[in-house]
This record gives sequence, C-alpha cells and structure tokens, in this order.
Amino acid sequence: MNDTQVLSLDDIRKFIETYAKKVANLKDQKGQGLGILRMRSEIEKGLTFYRSKGAYLEPEETRLSNFDALLQKQIRLIVKITGKKAFIQERTSSNLSQDQWWWWLDIKYQHKQIKAVKKNIFIFTVFLGSLFFIYFFFLRLPPNERLYLDLNTSMERKIDQTWIESDQVKLSSLIDTILQESEKAISLFPERPTPYIIKGAVLERVKRDSEAQMIFDRARVLYENPEDFLLDQAIWFFRLNMMDRATHTLTTILNQNPNSIGAMNLLGTIYEAENNVIEALKAYNRVLELAEVQNQLTLIPVMKIKIAMLQLKLPMNFQ
Repeated sequence: MNDTQVLSLDDIRKFIETYAKKVANLKDQKGQGLGILRMRSEIEKGLTFYRSKGAYLEPEETRLSNFDALLQKQIRLIVKITGKKAFIQERTSSNLSQDQWWWWLDIKYQHKQIKAVKKNIFIFTVFLGSLFFIYFFFLRLPPNERLYLDLNTSMERKIDQTWIESDQVKLSSLIDTILQESEKAISLFPERPTPYIIKGAVLERVKRDSEAQMIFDRARVLYENPEDFLLDQAIWFFRLNMMDRATHTLTTILNQNPNSIGAMNLLGTIYEAENNVIEALKAYNRVLELAEVQNQLTLIPVMKIKIAMLQLKLPMNFQ
C-alpha cells in the first residue's frame, strides 16, 4: 500500500485478524517477522486515518491491543524471527518514530537482556551468601512441620491422579489414602484449614455428604472471612473434577460479592476447562474490568493474553 492509499475498515479488520493469528502462532512464523511488523504499521496507518475522521474503533482497538500485548510477551521470539539487522534497516530507511513501538522491540529486548544479566548476578551473589542459612533452616524445620508439608504434597499429587485413574479399585485406594493423610495433617495442626477442606471435598465426591458437612463446619470457623472459606472449597472441588459443585459454590460467592476477582477468575477457568469459550470470555473480561478498577496490575496482562487466546477459538460470526 502506498502513502496515498488508505485501507477500508473491512480491510483493517481482516489485517487485524491475520495479525492476531500470526502473533498467536509466532513460533511457526519463521522468516515472516518483518512482514508481521509491516502489517502492524499498515493497521496503525489505517486506524490513524479513521480516528481523524471520528470513526468508532473501540472493537478493533481492543482486539488489536490484546495481541499487541501478546506480541510484547513474546519479544525474544519476534526479535529472533525478524533479525536485529532488519529492525535497524527499517528504522533507518523509513525514519520511524518511537510511537511505532513494534519497530523498537529489538532495543527493548536488548535492555531486557542487560537487566536480566544484572539481576542474575545479584541473585547469584545473594544465593551464595544465603545458601548456608537456607540449608540449615530447612534441616532444622520442626519434625511436625516437615511432616505436615509432606502430607499436603502427597495429597495434592494423589488428587491429580484421581483425574486420570480409571481403575475403580486403584481410585478407591487413592481416595482412602487422601482421607487418611488429611486426618494426619489435621491432627498435627488442627488450626490450619486446608486439610479439612481437602477431606470434606473428597468425602463429598464419594457421596459421604453428612461426613463432608461435619468437616466443612469444622473448617468454616477457622476462617475470618466466609468468602475465603467458600473460595477454598471451590478450588478443591475444581481440583477434584467436581465442576458443578465448584460452579455452585462460586455462584454463591458472586451473589454475595459480585466484585470477587478470585471467584470470577476461577469460574472462567472452569468454563475454559469445559471448553465453554463464550462464558469463559465473559468471565475473563469481567476479571479484567475488576483488575483495572482494583489496581491489580499483575493480573491485567495475564487476563489480556487469556482473552486473546480464547478469542481465536471463537467462530468468525462471534468475533
């Protein structure tokens, strides 16, 4: 496209879709890095023109920003497939400004590498200085604390096995062992709620509902905030593949507190695990809104990437 040509809005949308697919599959775009960045420049040129005309571009700009974030997340890869020489030549020949940040990713990556080297040197120095202390700290953990940690690790590993174990005899043995280990953990530290929640969720999975309720009642009083109790419940229901039960618990939380980021995020994870893309996107978009309002800065880029990846699974008529 020459300087006098302007893409139509339909063409811009098609360019954005092509750009999105290439960025989402960047590892398969060997030798196409320069083309992807030039495409991004053409998209920006078109959007700039239509912005000047007062066009409504929010859907296009939102989708584009999601994949811009994904491109920057993969900065090492885009620099590798484009080549540092190509970045320099393009900036020199086209006299590009830093507003077109995608043509300066090689510089950003170089700074990132230098920062990483400095950080690694610092970490290594601290590591050497603290190795002796850490070594003796773990050796001197009280026996009960070490046993408690071992029991929790063992329970988590066995719970993961319940997802894939098809032999009913082996599955029953796994369940029995988890219940035994949870009881041991409770006896070691009765003031810690996690083993109660694990035991209650496992009992509910095997239809021992009255016993499960008794355990949950014991766990509930250990929480200052009832929402934390319900969220932990939902997490372990999810980990035990009890999706309906987890969803019901999260709905209870959200009915009481619609602004619960933890509950909404886990609900989106459940929908995603069930391949319910539409509902997962609704949940993740709500999490993104809440993260921006509540200034949860580390969560914002994570949500943008999740949303971008899920949007690729949508049929074209939903995009």
